[in-house]
Amino acid sequence: MIHLDERWVTISWDADIQAVLVEWKGFADSKELRTALDAALDLGRKNKATRCLGDCRRAGPTSQDDQRWANESWLPRMDALGVRRIAYVLPRSAIARMSLTRALARFDGQVLVQAQFDGIDAARAWLISAS
Repeated sequence: MIHLDERWVTISWDADIQAVLVEWKGFADSKELRTALDAALDLGRKNKATRCLGDCRRAGPTSQDDQRWANESWLPRMDALGVRRIAYVLPRSAIARMSLTRALARFDGQVLVQAQFDGIDAARAWLISAS
């Protein structure tokens, strides 16, 4: 079920793994990134999600302001929603990969666990293993 489909992202519900799927298609500016992540939050709320999969293979780098916003605003809201695991498939671009890994290292979640993967199959398997 597709919740949001834009040139930079598709947000959908993956019924096979019972997770919000955020599939980045390319660079997203600040407004686009925040719109996409808020749409993922909305879809998670509607489906009572406990898992999220971020397919970031084609994602672009994010600004430090957006990284801070994700850590201080979005991730805590996902945690409060009941999401317990987020798997990220790392970007192919070295700059985008560094941007994402730097941002993830800053989040200090108590319950929400995040993990990084090079491939989509490994990310999906990790999410399913939490059943």
